[in-house]
Amino acid sequence: MNNEFGRIITNLRKKKGLSQKEVCAEMGISQALLSHYEKGIRECGLSFLIKTADFYNVSVDYLLGRTTNPNGASTDAETIPDADELTDVNRKKSNTYCMLNRKLLINSTSVIYNLLADINNKKFTKNASDYLTVAQYNIFRKIYSLKENNPNELFRIESKNVDKYCGTYLSLANARMDDIKESIEGIELSADKLSEDFSESYPSLNQMVKNAEKTLSQNFKI
Repeated sequence: MNNEFGRIITNLRKKKGLSQKEVCAEMGISQALLSHYEKGIRECGLSFLIKTADFYNVSVDYLLGRTTNPNGASTDAETIPDADELTDVNRKKSNTYCMLNRKLLINSTSVIYNLLADINNKKFTKNASDYLTVAQYNIFRKIYSLKENNPNELFRIESKNVDKYCGTYLSLANARMDDIKESIEGIELSADKLSEDFSESYPSLNQMVKNAEKTLSQNFKI
């Protein structure tokens, strides 16, 4: 059983406005046992897992954190809420992978900027914004340069220097944020709080985190 199970069943119970006592009465288990499950102290058996899925009307995969969709469907471009209106329906259907990642990043970025607003530190926000801007700029330059005869009238920096400047700046902005954060009073965050505060965008944020950590793990053998 993974460590998300306890968080997920706790969150489901709270969303329904139920106490542990009420859930235990319905499911026929002791409150102490449910408390252990929710805190991750003990692992439940298959019968409890199935009973919980039926009780909350969600899939077992959702309870195990294998999908962010309660009905068990895989996360795809159709199930992630839009952060903005998408008008090009044909393009959306023809390139699901691009649209999926577009939504993930748009919604995740929306959460990040809301959190930056809560932190309310101009220097940290500027460096975070510049970091994201330069990363996007570098990707755009790579796409633009795929066809060699595309004119460079849009840019002032020569293509041969872009990677060097962008890479150096991203490291610099990252270091600046590390320095600035020492003087910032942080805000309370947890999976439950993020899910509650950003109910529409949290599935995207959660999936983004999983995708990023999978990529890092695969590339650096973490």
